[in-house]
Amino acid sequence: MTTALERPLVQRATAHRFPVPGIAAATDPTGILLADGHHLFRSGLGALLDREEDLAVVVEAAGGEEAVAAAARVRPAVAVLGLDPEQPDGPALARQVQQAAPGAAVLLLVPALPRTAELRRALVEGASGVLLKDVQAPALIAAVRELARGGRVYDPRLVLDVVRTGQAGPLSRRELAVLGEIAAGSTVREAAAALSLSPGTVRNYVSAAIAKTRARNRCDAIRIARECGWL
Repeated sequence: MTTALERPLVQRATAHRFPVPGIAAATDPTGILLADGHHLFRSGLGALLDREEDLAVVVEAAGGEEAVAAAARVRPAVAVLGLDPEQPDGPALARQVQQAAPGAAVLLLVPALPRTAELRRALVEGASGVLLKDVQAPALIAAVRELARGGRVYDPRLVLDVVRTGQAGPLSRRELAVLGEIAAGSTVREAAAALSLSPGTVRNYVSAAIAKTRARNRCDAIRIARECGWL
């Protein structure tokens, strides 16, 4: 028997998508991809967003791989990704969804306050918003609308933590992104493909990171970046 969580994708059809005969069609609602591993949470959030005239959940996914496949297929304007404590890598998922659907704004819903380094990495990887899962409904709806307009939204508690601990040291966002890929086990060519850079450019970023951190090699640069909370 197939359960809701076992379905590869859940396609949603909402009243927003069917014009009334004789009435001019309004502006198309913002198409949303909704992903979360918990069916009840996902269904409740989908119903909440679908009640808004200018928003429409066009596809649901139960996990990261399904979310990436759905993003490539429907090209949503906003992807709302609910993360669980066991989620292996939320920032990487944000990047994968953006690569599958260029131009999509990604909103991460996290279950607890992430470490400062994890939040910084989410920003580097392209998340347009990060909110805790306990966010109030009006704030979540407003956040989705803001992302659809090209804005960014972060939980004030997360932003305060980043401000208190400072910025990502001497390393640029690109240098951090490259180090993050290398730290995750990617080769230079794999990191270049993931970040849409040339291998030579990736090597230059690695060399710059080594020089700025005064490290002996790339492994030492990764260690220093992690210990300083930059990665």
